[in-house]
Amino acid sequence: MLKYIKYHWFGLTLSLVVALFMLQFLLVLIAPHHDVQQRGFASCTQQLSQDAETCKSSALCVLKAVINNTFCDTKIILSGLSEWMSGRQERPWSNYLFVPEMPESEEPDEDLEEFYLNNPNLLEQMEELKQKHKELEKMNNEQKYTSGMEPERSVSEH
Repeated sequence: MLKYIKYHWFGLTLSLVVALFMLQFLLVLIAPHHDVQQRGFASCTQQLSQDAETCKSSALCVLKAVINNTFCDTKIILSGLSEWMSGRQERPWSNYLFVPEMPESEEPDEDLEEFYLNNPNLLEQMEELKQKHKELEKMNNEQKYTSGMEPERSVSEH
């Protein structure tokens, strides 16, 4: 066993680092990122979006923002673990896995509400428009075919 560890210590260490990173990735993936109280990863996500917005089109700047976000997420996870070990919270994931509190929704826009009241069958109208589009393409292709031109293929036929 010691001989195996002696020969494969680098691969084992690298595998452990990759496994920890994947665990962190999954935790961040399933955790809520929008919360009224800015709990969990919400502050890290907000900072990442601000940093990425100021980067414009610099790839290195975006990479730096993502790396800083990874360190921020790691601090959140480690703080939850330390608070759990000290007895200040019940579970190590309580500070980042929770039911988020969303802000009170604003009143719906009156124009939008009126539009939906005037157009209750949007899905049916869209299907009718698609059907008319197919018919027009077919008529257009038939006219080109009868005039001797090569008929065009429609986008939906690709």
